[in-house]
Amino acid sequence: MFLVDPNRRFGSWLALLWLASELVLIGCSSSPRTASTAWPSNGTGAATDSFALLREASDHEGLYTLAGGLKPMSTGIWSGSFEVDDPDLAELRDVRAALAPLRNGTWYADVQVFDSVHEGKRSAQAYVVHRRALATMIERFEAFWSPWGIAATTHPSEIVAVVDRMPKADRWRGYGYLFGFPAESVDFFVEAGLAAEAGGEIGPGKDRQFIQVRTYAKESGRFTYATPLDHVRTPADEALANEASRILDAYAKRRARMRDVESALAELGRLNRDFESTAIEAAEVRDAAPLPFDGERPR
Repeated sequence: MFLVDPNRRFGSWLALLWLASELVLIGCSSSPRTASTAWPSNGTGAATDSFALLREASDHEGLYTLAGGLKPMSTGIWSGSFEVDDPDLAELRDVRAALAPLRNGTWYADVQVFDSVHEGKRSAQAYVVHRRALATMIERFEAFWSPWGIAATTHPSEIVAVVDRMPKADRWRGYGYLFGFPAESVDFFVEAGLAAEAGGEIGPGKDRQFIQVRTYAKESGRFTYATPLDHVRTPADEALANEASRILDAYAKRRARMRDVESALAELGRLNRDFESTAIEAAEVRDAAPLPFDGERPR
């Protein structure tokens, strides 16, 4: 769990909810990760080798970034921290090197080092972005991004660094867009955060409920976004859920073929080619102005 600077406790708290897609910070439990252990071992036993990071990303929300870009960015691949006064960056170097196979024309992966310091430590987390999905999202929300000097051609690492250092409301909105949550949910999250700073009560069952998009390793708590208590599922929710389900089903069928870095990259590349166009279409619905849902209600 990331540490929070007391001087930015509320802002960091909400930002980390976006970042980790975990509900622990607001009182919801999260089951331990177990599915990843079923992957074939590459025999190294290293926690930061490329294959270990690839399987961690693919078994969790990173799949929806790697396979089509439904989420422009995903984290939750690796996290750590280091002492600011006497930094040992060996593990960060190892992780960055292990992420190298995901730095190409389709994806970009790196380690984000957070700005805030708590008890002398600075936290870091690995992330992956889908280049085309990221650029498309930046263009769609140009009015938000351009005042920060961010355009579709801006390098992903620069975008991530700028968002972490934005003022609270913009930081929350920036992370919401990066993580591919529906525009309506992002609006709600920012407004609720500002209301809480003014003394409003927030939390599950108080002002919000959560929509969960399952991953291979976990049914809930990974790709998760907040909505008001009276929220009725919209076309954006349905488009996101339906496309994610299609991607996850296809991944589950191919997962056993991913036995090392080379085969994993090959299968993920095929999945990306299969879903990139439809994921971009689903993202257009996700990012559009909300409309009443007129389809069959989920059971």
